[in-house]
Amino acid sequence: MVDSVVPKAGIVPAPPRVVLGRERLLGVTEIRELTGLGEVAAASLMKESGRCLKLHSRLFVIESSFFEYLHELEVSDPCSL
Repeated sequence: MVDSVVPKAGIVPAPPRVVLGRERLLGVTEIRELTGLGEVAAASLMKESGRCLKLHSRLFVIESSFFEYLHELEVSDPCSL
């Protein structure tokens, strides 16, 4: 016998969760941890990437997009020691 959940009157059940991928939004704190930069430098890097999202006065970047930007920097302007 299968127990089914029957919503009570006036209660709307939550829709099933949809997973759209494994992408994460990285905030300034996560960029700081990944790069070792300070808060201002991390925020500047996010903005100059052109891939930055601003949600409720906070900055975010999609993880894969950020790493793609870093790779573009590496290819276009490699560091010579």
